Amino acid sequence: MTSRRPIRVLLVDDHAMVREGTAAVLADVPEIEIVGAAGDAAAAERACRQHAPDVCLLDFRIPGGGPALARRLAHMAPATRVLVVSAYGKADYVRSMRDAGVAGYVFKDLDTAGLADAVRHVHAGGTVFQKLPETGPNEASGRQLAEPLTMRELDVLRLVAEGVSNREAAAVLGVSAKTVEAHLSSVYGKLRVRSRTEAVVTAVRDGIISVDRPDADV
Repeated sequence: MTSRRPIRVLLVDDHAMVREGTAAVLADVPEIEIVGAAGDAAAAERACRQHAPDVCLLDFRIPGGGPALARRLAHMAPATRVLVVSAYGKADYVRSMRDAGVAGYVFKDLDTAGLADAVRHVHAGGTVFQKLPETGPNEASGRQLAEPLTMRELDVLRLVAEGVSNREAAAVLGVSAKTVEAHLSSVYGKLRVRSRTEAVVTAVRDGIISVDRPDADV
């Protein structure tokens, strides 16, 4: 019996740790294959030409992204289905991407099974537009922690999300590297994660932190 070809997926997100985390969790889904990753609009276009993916998982607010990028991807690779995966639940964001012709718009609080199902569904020709959250129009999630992160822990986590080392974070914050390590250890415990990548992916997904960047064109 001939095995079915895997669904070839391109990841487009300007957070390297989010890309790595998404790739890691989808690696456990047998019928999905990650064929490439990109961190900005220009790289997304190059990767789309190079890999001709079946599905492109697109972060709404990457530099140069938004509806204009979705339209360009549709023009250069009409067979590629674009699924937006965003931390932002603004109605106008969803509407602008729907108008741009994407196959779906889901939020980063989806678990692995939910994301894999969305990929399968859009690959099969369907659409997936997740219901907007009822609490708060801007964020897809807002998990309440049993013990909230302190301001300094949030500072450390934001720096980690930018890809800095513990030593570099210590220099920015004016503390020792051991203090940064202690803050990270506390963050891991509160988020129930085991690594820097998991911490950033979880925090961005759950709306605990976000990266300030210019709005995408709408």
